[in-house]
Amino acid sequence: MRRFSTLFVTTAAALIATAVTASAQPIAPVAPGARIGVLECTGGPSPGLIIGSVTELNCMLTRNGRRAEPYAARINRFGVDLGVTERWVLAWDVYGPARRLPPGGLAGRYGGAGASASLGPGAASNQLVGGPGDAISLIPLEVAGQQGVNLAFGFEGMEIRPGRF
Repeated sequence: MRRFSTLFVTTAAALIATAVTASAQPIAPVAPGARIGVLECTGGPSPGLIIGSVTELNCMLTRNGRRAEPYAARINRFGVDLGVTERWVLAWDVYGPARRLPPGGLAGRYGGAGASASLGPGAASNQLVGGPGDAISLIPLEVAGQQGVNLAFGFEGMEIRPGRF
């Protein structure tokens, strides 16, 4: 049994290191595009369901010279997801084909890879691509974090909907 525990811990550590390293690599926006603004989201709690999870978020898109625009988002993760995250704080730079985005223009489905780990305070990173015409890139900012006891990595799908003030 001890041998299995050692193998499990070693394998988990290797997977965590791989996921964190891969998610930390900056990736350029999908299309040559312009920076639209910053999408900041908060949410929680969300329990890991071993092979996936669902997280509900409240978000605000801020753009230079424009009023902040509310959105609601749901992240569906498929992959390893163990533990419980009490609180999420995520932020992305938003890139698209043009600087202007109509009201509600961020709404749509996004997908990409993500990883997170925490024992108390922790970190999360996920780069997503999608939206109208799959033309929007969400590049994670370092502010992303979480609170809880959690280890997760895998594919993430996120649906963004217009929100309410």
